[in-house]
Amino acid sequence: MELPKTDRPVLRRLRALIDSGRVPHAMVIDGGSAEERLQVASYVAQALLCTTEGKKPCGMCAACKKAEQGNHPDIIHITREASRKTIAVEQIRRMRDDAIVVPNEGSHKVYIIDEAELLQEYAQNALLKILEEPPSYAVFILCAPSRTSLLPTVLSRTAVFSLNEEEGESQRGEGNDLVLEAASNLAAGLCAGNELRMLEAVAPFEKKYELLPELIGEMRLMIRDALAVQAGSSVFLSGHSREAQALGKRFAAPRLLDMQRALDGISNAVQRFSNKNLTLTRLCSTLAAAAKGITGGNYD
Repeated sequence: MELPKTDRPVLRRLRALIDSGRVPHAMVIDGGSAEERLQVASYVAQALLCTTEGKKPCGMCAACKKAEQGNHPDIIHITREASRKTIAVEQIRRMRDDAIVVPNEGSHKVYIIDEAELLQEYAQNALLKILEEPPSYAVFILCAPSRTSLLPTVLSRTAVFSLNEEEGESQRGEGNDLVLEAASNLAAGLCAGNELRMLEAVAPFEKKYELLPELIGEMRLMIRDALAVQAGSSVFLSGHSREAQALGKRFAAPRLLDMQRALDGISNAVQRFSNKNLTLTRLCSTLAAAAKGITGGNYD
């Protein structure tokens, strides 16, 4: 099984997380087509259950073959029942009960919720309980056309990977270092309440604009980590544990959620607008406003 044959930044990040063993315990895959979303979710599930010592998924081990044939007992698909128009709360409750049972064969149990946009609000609240304190072996992958169909409380406990991000040239080494350094400096500027410092952090992206979606993605993970810190977790996904701890101590959860919404709005703006300076300025100004609780509810 392969990821879609494109060089989208989001797919590079997923490959990097798989290779480093840092796959989030909960993620949302949005954008693209329903087929692409399911393809990506299935690829991640196969990689998690692959038993090879090398690059995962190998496609050759017994676990990979079962995953590709759709009969691995530790990959569970949650879909709406034929008699319903939505995914009911009872289905999520059954999933929660199943999640506390250890895996049948593998090191993980992976739950793929297809058409997550059909989750009722009650079902999302029921899902929230297992996302807050998941078993160490459980991974939840929600597939939806848009993350906006999910509650902010659910999104705050997941890593979001959007297939709608524009394709760009493959970046290695210097590009990755630039993203990591900028994310660290941007977080420091947020904690200090220094918008000028934030602008200086993103200034290099005027010339490396194709890397901006990766910076936004790294910031999303960092803020997710900050929320996780507040919930007592010590598992970091962003590679910025120090900065996430600082954000978690500096800002209350509502402000962090506002920052996530600000990043979502800027991510959409990157795809719609070509004025680089304006977009970078708006990234800093909306994050700074969110940090102060001045949101107005509109980042687009």
